[in-house]
Amino acid sequence: MAPPPMMTNGVNGTTLGMPRRKRMIMHMTFYWGKDALILFKGWPGPNNIGMYALALIFVFFMALLVEWLADAMSRMKSEGAASGLAQTMLYGLRVGIGNMVMLALMSFNVGVFLVAVLGHTLGFFFFRVIIRSREERDVISNSC
Repeated sequence: MAPPPMMTNGVNGTTLGMPRRKRMIMHMTFYWGKDALILFKGWPGPNNIGMYALALIFVFFMALLVEWLADAMSRMKSEGAASGLAQTMLYGLRVGIGNMVMLALMSFNVGVFLVAVLGHTLGFFFFRVIIRSREERDVISNSC
């Protein structure tokens, strides 16, 4: 008599009863923890607090950069094709980096969420509130 055909579990085609490789779980709700998968496969890596901190710093600076690019674009004047091309390039860069921040947020890690919000908030405050108010004061003092 022939042995019965091998049964598979339907996930990776692995056979039932055979040991599976340990895989990282994608969370679908917010969670605390350093074991996250942020943007790239294997990054920051399980049980690696240093790389997790680096990933958080990276997301923070990407969010800050999005706000700087938004401010830089609002200051540009559209005068000619070269200026329009520069604005278009900055817009594409801002959208690309903004989408990278959004994809990092899709890890559902609370730390990533907090640093992204902090980066956007501090970027807005620094570039649109502090610097603009300083420039407006300089314009007023120079006109007197």
